[in-house]
Amino acid sequence: MTTATVRFSRLIALAALMMLLVGAGMPGLTAAALDPTPTPGVFTPVAFPEEGKFDEDTARSIDLMSLPILPDFAPYAGWLRAIYEEGQRQGLSPDLFTKIGDCMTSSESFLRPIAEGKYALGPYTSLQAVIDRYEGKPVRTDDSGLDSFSNPSLAAASGFNAAAVLDSTWNDPELCEVDESPLACELRLVRPAVALIMFGTNDLKSLTPEQFDYYLRLVVAQTINRGVIPILSTFPNQPGQVEKSIFFNQIVVRVAQDYTIPLINLWRAFDPLPNQGIDPQEPTHMTKPTSGEVASFIEADLQAGHNLHNLLTLQALEGLLKVIG
Repeated sequence: MTTATVRFSRLIALAALMMLLVGAGMPGLTAAALDPTPTPGVFTPVAFPEEGKFDEDTARSIDLMSLPILPDFAPYAGWLRAIYEEGQRQGLSPDLFTKIGDCMTSSESFLRPIAEGKYALGPYTSLQAVIDRYEGKPVRTDDSGLDSFSNPSLAAASGFNAAAVLDSTWNDPELCEVDESPLACELRLVRPAVALIMFGTNDLKSLTPEQFDYYLRLVVAQTINRGVIPILSTFPNQPGQVEKSIFFNQIVVRVAQDYTIPLINLWRAFDPLPNQGIDPQEPTHMTKPTSGEVASFIEADLQAGHNLHNLLTLQALEGLLKVIG
């Protein structure tokens, strides 16, 4: 067992410690917070959140079911292009994305089979262009044998919440600098143009709503200020905590709206699925089809959580690529 694995396994046992993190300085958050409202077509570093500014009423007013499942990129295409162009100025790779989140994001079933050619697009043949864009483009080093689909992100691990990914305690000491957070380390080593971000499953068990809002904003702000486009996602209901899942998802939506970034409304997409797309035996994991082929997009297999998650992610990347080229 590696040192990093040991550290990650301690996250669940130390969930209560996350309650003490408010107010602690977060490494890697040194960019100037200049403008809280992005100007379309012009890149300006976004403002970092302030503690004590959580607006509960505004978050609770959001109707998750009325929001589209896939983002409409047109209203903020200029802003996304500006972030992308800033990333290119900083030397980021236009052909790489990374994954940031908890066990649902770090899962072997999330996009990784695509790197092995184990996918069936069914009626979604246009997604082949998305796969071609990222497949086989090396991550970290030219001989790593990893691409964006197969990369085991340093910023995605079982037990992670939005606070942990910003805390250097949980970095990989073999790859990261001493005071570097998992998020900062992953962005430095991979230098992606896009980051797929999903938190909430662990957060609702270990963070208050105010803390979740604060740390998720830090994750988004740090990502943007490094010239990386975030694609944020709501998360599936946690069995037995549906009301709290809804509230934390409303917070996710509010963060996406405030930073003018794309949002995949996974919560709504999963609502009609059997068990809402969640494995009843392992409620922090998504369901798989009977075939076990989690990157099969034929109609029957899209009743499984992993399959729908993979499809929507590729569709969101497709929409973004039409904006940034």
